[in-house]
Amino acid sequence: MQKITTAAQMRNMDRIAMHGVYAMAPAVLMENAGHAVAERAGAWLDGWDGKDVVLFCGKGNNGGDGFVIARHILAAGARVYVYVLGKEEDYSDEARQHLHTLQQLADEETCLLLSAPQSDADWQLLQKRLLASSVVIDAMLGTGFHGSLRQPLASIVAEVNAAAAAGAVTVIAVDMPTGVNSDTGAVSNGDDDEDGPLFADMTVTFGALKRGLVLYPGRACAGHVEVDPIGMPGPLLMQLEENPAYLLQESDIAEIVVPRSPDSHKGTHGTIAIVTGSSQMAGAALMAAHGAVRSGAGKVFLRVPGATAPYCIGVQPEIMVRGVGTGDHFTAADADEIIAESKNWSVLAMGPGLGRDAETKEFLLKVLAAVTCPVVLDADALNLLAGEKALIASRGSRIIMTPHLAEFSRISGLSMAEIKADPIAAARQFASEWKVNLVLKGAPTLIVSAKTGNVYVNSTGNAGMACGGMGDVLTGMIAAMIAHQGMSDLCSAACAGVYLHGAAGDACRKDHGPYGFTPMETADVLPQVLASLEEDLALPILQQPLIGGK
Repeated sequence: MQKITTAAQMRNMDRIAMHGVYAMAPAVLMENAGHAVAERAGAWLDGWDGKDVVLFCGKGNNGGDGFVIARHILAAGARVYVYVLGKEEDYSDEARQHLHTLQQLADEETCLLLSAPQSDADWQLLQKRLLASSVVIDAMLGTGFHGSLRQPLASIVAEVNAAAAAGAVTVIAVDMPTGVNSDTGAVSNGDDDEDGPLFADMTVTFGALKRGLVLYPGRACAGHVEVDPIGMPGPLLMQLEENPAYLLQESDIAEIVVPRSPDSHKGTHGTIAIVTGSSQMAGAALMAAHGAVRSGAGKVFLRVPGATAPYCIGVQPEIMVRGVGTGDHFTAADADEIIAESKNWSVLAMGPGLGRDAETKEFLLKVLAAVTCPVVLDADALNLLAGEKALIASRGSRIIMTPHLAEFSRISGLSMAEIKADPIAAARQFASEWKVNLVLKGAPTLIVSAKTGNVYVNSTGNAGMACGGMGDVLTGMIAAMIAHQGMSDLCSAACAGVYLHGAAGDACRKDHGPYGFTPMETADVLPQVLASLEEDLALPILQQPLIGGK
């Protein structure tokens, strides 16, 4: 699991490293940062020898990192054009020290130090240099950006993007691409079309992963991301932060989805009930059930309105279908049958294709008030429950809610703009108020623990999964993760379901191309994804999962 920090959290780590008990010299950390970029980007680019490189070094410590980078790649055989975008007095003592060293190396042949472009001739020369060079290194702002880019940075970024679009240069960002907010992933969006962010091919970030590198639209600007600890003390990098967020990795899921015991049987892996559907949307119910089957559920019961049952019976023999009542949607009169049967269920999933009739809301509220097993709520169930915070909060520790952004907007009362401005904060606040485990579906999907408030960011999935029915399959998968893994912590189950769902989508993309694969095809590849996960398992089978208990 990889910690994802805010700019303030990273500044606090820097402060303790330099001015606290560790007393690390700031110039040393800057040296380490610059050397890290030179090494990691050099390995990614197959070396620096013979390459012409343009570096843009801003006024802050990000610019100081750039001075160090220039010195290292110069020694590795590159020719460097270093644009110093601040006055010497603008820089910190350590950045100024590294600038002075670089000034001694400036020979006008292999190392040129230049000021920010001023005249039309300067800008034309910059354009020519960019088109003639191999690499651009962005050391302009780092984590300090918010709002909109100012001049001359906005014009420099526009020129770099134009050169990159023409295929002339590879762009390397130092810590963060210029014009990307490191906390939210928001990007520069000034009045001019040329005020946008820099698009990097690679970003080398320091100490810990930044939130803006995993949240869109910033994620689209970062390219390939590598994290380098730059010599920061281990306890600082590992310390628990206030309002923590983490990036899910395969090793985390391998700790949750442990191999099955060889003497297990269908009863060992849970009884999943999918109680949902209507005559207009029987397919959603079937896809949710199929997701549960393909995830290894022991038994899957599908309960649909009576008039819907003929559309579902026999479609997939593994799914045990029965109609409830006689109508084409559930009503309060159907609730008692579901409540009675729920005593034999490991988990209940409701919502896909449920419909939004007022009578169905009465049914849903009555069932939720009475059942005691874990519940996964999706789609129409979420729309019907808007305004029912008190009921959900009283039972939230055993509920997983799985809205996409539009559903989350309706149920939370937040606008889409408010959610996108800081999705991690919005998700955590909602989970705290509603006291539920939350899966906020999107790019990327966020999972929030009702127990700890920790936020987990999914690292799998792709745009080819943006089609109707994918969320229905995920509902069944999460239910299966709760049941057949015997999980007492619902957040762990949600993390496993979301990660594996995305991994299955990635496998489909590899096999079928970037789009056009279906939710059912995604579900069908799950056995192979689970097999691959089991093969890679390197931790003791009985080790306690990290996600739920920390």
